[in-house]
Amino acid sequence: MNQSPPVADRLRVAVRVRRAWPLIAGVIALGVYAGCVWGTGHTNARRWSYFDNLADAFLHGRLYLVHPPGTSDLTLHDGRWYVPFPPLAAVLMLPWVALFGLAHTNTVAFSIHWAAINVALVAAILEGLAERRWISLDFRGRCWLVAFFALGSVHWQVALEGSVWYVAHVCTVLLTAFSVYLAVRGRGPVAVSGALAVALWSRPTALFTWPLLLGIAIQLRRDAGSPIDRGWLWGWVARSAVPLVLSVAGLACYNAARFGNPLDFGYETQHVSAAVREDLVRGQFHVRHIPRNLHVLLMGAPRWEEPSWAPHLHIPVPDARGMSIFLTMPALFYVFRARRRRDPLVRGAWLAVGLTLVPLLLYYNTGWRQFGYRFSLDFIIPLLILLAAAVGSRLTRAMRFWIAAGVLINAWGVVWWYTAWLD
Repeated sequence: MNQSPPVADRLRVAVRVRRAWPLIAGVIALGVYAGCVWGTGHTNARRWSYFDNLADAFLHGRLYLVHPPGTSDLTLHDGRWYVPFPPLAAVLMLPWVALFGLAHTNTVAFSIHWAAINVALVAAILEGLAERRWISLDFRGRCWLVAFFALGSVHWQVALEGSVWYVAHVCTVLLTAFSVYLAVRGRGPVAVSGALAVALWSRPTALFTWPLLLGIAIQLRRDAGSPIDRGWLWGWVARSAVPLVLSVAGLACYNAARFGNPLDFGYETQHVSAAVREDLVRGQFHVRHIPRNLHVLLMGAPRWEEPSWAPHLHIPVPDARGMSIFLTMPALFYVFRARRRRDPLVRGAWLAVGLTLVPLLLYYNTGWRQFGYRFSLDFIIPLLILLAAAVGSRLTRAMRFWIAAGVLINAWGVVWWYTAWLD
């Protein structure tokens, strides 16, 4: 007669599984993302995969593209086409392009591998928060939150695309999450801020995650029973500022080498579509853009259209200009429960979200041609921490329902995005 293993053995197995959980989560995410890529037939990026071309240009000593696969959102300067976006993704692609050549560089494969690491980092952050008792959510609940990020948020669709705009988001989440992971693990201000400084080379909005890193540092010091005096605080701020200042200076030099102006990223003269050109004329950042951006962020909804296969039937179709984060990620409604907490971790996360929203709401573009609101990935890590802090020790059935609903909604978005209708 078979007997169940002793309780101690089962506990040891459970501990090992939990320690390996971030790796397991990343492998599962990679499998799902790869399956989606093959299932949709989208095994390589469309013609807007500029970062692989930029990596090839770097290898040949150039900052511009000689024969770009397209010109949408590129910048023409002195007769040469430049990729205006910061070049972190191209730098990360350098080894691949150097080893296999531009023709054999697959930006979709690049994207889903890094996106899977994002999922692993989110799992590791949640485990670190639980170990420090900064969140009380049980292991099952933390698994649900990992699923929320991997499949119940816009990260899913963004991970599969492989084009220049979406790869930039994947890389931004990667370095932002890594900086937060280092902070939770108690690393020093230079290492923590250094990871965030690298993220600026993907999307400069990553800078506004810095208050979360400071909140974590204050929380660690408070837990250790050490005083939060001005000397320590200004010392931490000064040391953390060094990598960020160097990163900003590096970006300024990169801009000067391309356009002769350290402050010019090339956005003002981008070759953009007619749909957004009029808005860009008003300025890349302007208060007039706030109402539209705020509407998309909070209240954007699908459109009702007649499909070709049923001309008299109206069905909801995602609006490519963007949709509300609370529609595509309905579990985010629970984040407001975190307002009851006043600890440095939560305050830092709230401040990070608020500061990141400032440039996004002033921006001339809502993230055009997207599912949901892809700019939300700029502040998804602080949001996840707020969500983990808000839900208590275990997820209610209602919370699990809304996470599952988010997965279905984002599955709808993936299916919609990779249909012939969009092309």
